[in-house]
Amino acid sequence: MKIRNVILGLCLILLTSCVVKSLHPFYTKETISFDHSFIGDWQDSKNGKWQIVSFKEQMLKENPLGKMKDEDLQLYKEFNNSYLIKRNYEDQEVLFIATPFVINNQRYLDFFPFGRQENIDNLLESHSIYTHSLVKYDVLKNGKIEIRWLDEDKIDALFKKKKIKIKHETFGVLNDQYLLTASSKELQKFIKKYMASNDAEKWNTSTKFILSKIDAAK
Repeated sequence: MKIRNVILGLCLILLTSCVVKSLHPFYTKETISFDHSFIGDWQDSKNGKWQIVSFKEQMLKENPLGKMKDEDLQLYKEFNNSYLIKRNYEDQEVLFIATPFVINNQRYLDFFPFGRQENIDNLLESHSIYTHSLVKYDVLKNGKIEIRWLDEDKIDALFKKKKIKIKHETFGVLNDQYLLTASSKELQKFIKKYMASNDAEKWNTSTKFILSKIDAAK
């Protein structure tokens, strides 16, 4: 997983799905909480393979701290408590930076696309906006990990019923997709209110995975 040569690009797997997108991160520095148990190789419930490493350790492996170029040092400082995630699925490979954080004892991940396949059309790529998405992260009793993205349909319903007020823009061919533009602190206020709601189906989503650890000894 070479970080230096990664090209920011279109995320083929998640951003075409119905997930809530934000211009700003869902975490703030004081809520970041790194979980070493997430490190390793995993297989998801859709036969995708996940390689999850410490972003900080991967950066140091490729280049000692004292020899990093300015742009690499900036990345190192910004994401030293994040993960670098490579997912392979049906010959597609994408990279993400995922930053773990905790609000009211619930674990979350902030996903941001970090790479793409080489064959993405450059003109298409130049029209892409790279956004953050919110993931609810739960360790199950059997040791597996469940990750669920906040679904855009849920937010769409709340906006239409005027049950939430949070800064956003709409976009897309039909102007029917949402981009949250609120600050990270405002986003966290929203998360707290959303989690406190009585909606038992608030984390129903079409974008979810159960991750099972791959035994390295096999």
